Amino acid sequence: MHNLRSTRAAHAIRLCCIALSLFALSHLPVSAQDGKKKEPPTPGPMLSEGTIDLDTPEFTLTLVRSSQTVAALRPKGAGDFDFTPGDLLIDRSQDGYFHLGDITLRLRKGSSEGWRNDSTAAVRTPVTVLPASKGVLAAADLTPTLPADFPLQLTRVWALESGRLVLRFELKNKSSETIQIGALGLPLIFNNVLNDRSGRGARQVLFLRSVYRRRCGISASDAAEWAWPCTVGRARG
Repeated sequence: MHNLRSTRAAHAIRLCCIALSLFALSHLPVSAQDGKKKEPPTPGPMLSEGTIDLDTPEFTLTLVRSSQTVAALRPKGAGDFDFTPGDLLIDRSQDGYFHLGDITLRLRKGSSEGWRNDSTAAVRTPVTVLPASKGVLAAADLTPTLPADFPLQLTRVWALESGRLVLRFELKNKSSETIQIGALGLPLIFNNVLNDRSGRGARQVLFLRSVYRRRCGISASDAAEWAWPCTVGRARG
């Protein structure tokens, strides 16, 4: 008799737990049950003119036409592998996101003024395309995407030298005063994003991380905190 009562009590407790669970689920918000739908990203103004594809012996280089920054960098013979987060280009197309080909500068006039910080990623304005010469894939004057009082003429060139892809910046003082450059950064934006990735895409990112850790001397135990410490970071995202 005692065992029968214990069994009935256990069944009653179990039924109460099930009932409470069903009650709680029935009162969850619809969004919590169905999962929050992710809104498609809105293309930033930098993508208004599309992209251009350039072919080199080792890479297929895709540039954003208005900024001449990298939209994709794919090595030949590697399928759809991309060194950059090209699949997130729309997500990262708003002002403030760094892309491969951007530059940051900390400078001042003479030695008395305070230092100023400038970046080609801060406000996206179409650059001035320059004529391509022999060996030059694309060239641009970056003045339009920098503040009006920026004291330097800044030119960026994507070129081929001995069959190798080269990125070159040329800085020229266009003022009558001495300009000091206290810092110069070239953001190296590579595909280290694991969000919403699985399967082959995640393995490719992890492969890049493994190579980078070996080059920068980062141990495997630090992998969880790893965030490209050997390069200039990004403005946002």
